Amino acid sequence: MRTLPAIVVIILLCLSTPLRAQEKFLEGEISYKSSQNTYVKFSNTESISVGDTLYVKKDSDFVPVLVVNNKSSISVIGMAVGDIKLAKGDKIIAFPTAKKTPEKDIILTEDPEYNTEIVEKTTPAPRTKQELNREEQIRGKISASSYSNLSSSSGGSNHRMRYSLSMNAKNIDNSKFSAETYIRFSHNSGEWDEVKSDIFNALKIYNLAICYDANQSTSIWLGRKINRKVSNIGAVDGVQVEKQFGNFSLGAIAGSRPDYENYSFNFDLMQFGGYLEHSMKTKVGSMQNTVSFFEQKYKSNTDRRFAYYQHSNSLLKNLFLFASFEVDLYKLEEEVSKNTFDLTSMYLSLRYRVSKQLSLTGSLDRRKNVVYYETFKSLAFQILENETRQGIRFRVNYRPTNRISMGANVGHRSRKSEVEDSKNLYAFVSYRNVPGINSNATLSTSVLQTHYLDGMIYKLRLTRDIIPGKLFAGLNYSYVNYQYKFNDNELIQHIGEANVSWRINKKLSFSANYEGTFESSQNYSRLYLNLIKRF
Repeated sequence: MRTLPAIVVIILLCLSTPLRAQEKFLEGEISYKSSQNTYVKFSNTESISVGDTLYVKKDSDFVPVLVVNNKSSISVIGMAVGDIKLAKGDKIIAFPTAKKTPEKDIILTEDPEYNTEIVEKTTPAPRTKQELNREEQIRGKISASSYSNLSSSSGGSNHRMRYSLSMNAKNIDNSKFSAETYIRFSHNSGEWDEVKSDIFNALKIYNLAICYDANQSTSIWLGRKINRKVSNIGAVDGVQVEKQFGNFSLGAIAGSRPDYENYSFNFDLMQFGGYLEHSMKTKVGSMQNTVSFFEQKYKSNTDRRFAYYQHSNSLLKNLFLFASFEVDLYKLEEEVSKNTFDLTSMYLSLRYRVSKQLSLTGSLDRRKNVVYYETFKSLAFQILENETRQGIRFRVNYRPTNRISMGANVGHRSRKSEVEDSKNLYAFVSYRNVPGINSNATLSTSVLQTHYLDGMIYKLRLTRDIIPGKLFAGLNYSYVNYQYKFNDNELIQHIGEANVSWRINKKLSFSANYEGTFESSQNYSRLYLNLIKRF
């Protein structure tokens, strides 16, 4: 089922829950900052006391940053707490500890009759935490790109256009509704009939969803969305509900999967399941654990039933751990359904920062291969990526000086289907602000040994700011040498690349990228132009 039906969705959702008393706040602004003290200006400071803690809003949390040690009628002096760096103009939040009686001004006139009249002068009622969290925030970008592939071979050339829109609209009109989207429309020149035959040959909807925050702990999503807590299942076309209980989050998901061929809507591929997440934060770091169960259908038949576990941990200083596992709970053998417990996917990553200069990383990747619906990588780099994605890897990064950094990756992969193990090595050295040319230079090499080829790639990259903050340029040269083992074929390429990025203004930018690939028998040229408007 690859057509997009007309969908008219009417959501009438009425939730009535008792709310506890809402905490009021005052908003101020940093007017001056010295080496020891920070001065914050408010409309008034009557409800702020010496010793009170002041906060900044970070995402949906309130983070303590100052403790009041002195005050006047409209400003306070605070001493910094925590690690957040503050600057002049930053917004600061104060939560009053007690309700104050409004000021009353006596208006005196020449007529004694009016001298007894008292007029109350009050400041506007401060907004609540919930109202602050519901402030409208709309960010996004639209872009138009052209991709031209010019070839000296008989295959000729082609020209491709791509238009994209990404947007994140939080609390639209200060309401409980939010929306997000990421959509692309791409087509080749002269192939419009292919688009007319199936719009999804050109249109790719990666994200298109609306959210309703029923209360501070309950959210409901409708549409196509990838849930980061269960990202392994990919995009879901349907409903996602999440409820938070302190440090726990409980979620339920029901809908369908995108079509495998063109990423359209396919309601034959239904899926449903749920997840439970626990998260915690300390002064050092954080930890998240997520366990989920899902069943995926093909029409009315069970296609897959599996469990997923994900863990991330930075509670130990300078140490970060990430782990994920997938276990299949169902299989079909000779038309007979069976329960099973097979580990089908695993990923482990451990990173340790030994010092500011040295970091070590190790990983084990047993995940399924990634399927790209669109890619602009050349053949040589597609092979390199495919052969280095899975297996065991070790990485070391070292920065002996502020200008010099270097590193190396080594990987090994073993498969039953391959007669020989795959091995790979990547090493680089970078020098920042090379004297004489005022450019950053990186020299790297990649070595690849698989059951069907031996290959090497050498690459030199130069980058620099021509106009700091406005105009950026780069030059690349790569030498590719792939030797195939089962015949005399080889792939020898010289690849040159030049790119320039121009920040026209704060919200408008333009970039151009040229890549030329030169072989003994034929040459290729690719030109990529991109215009981005942010809002």
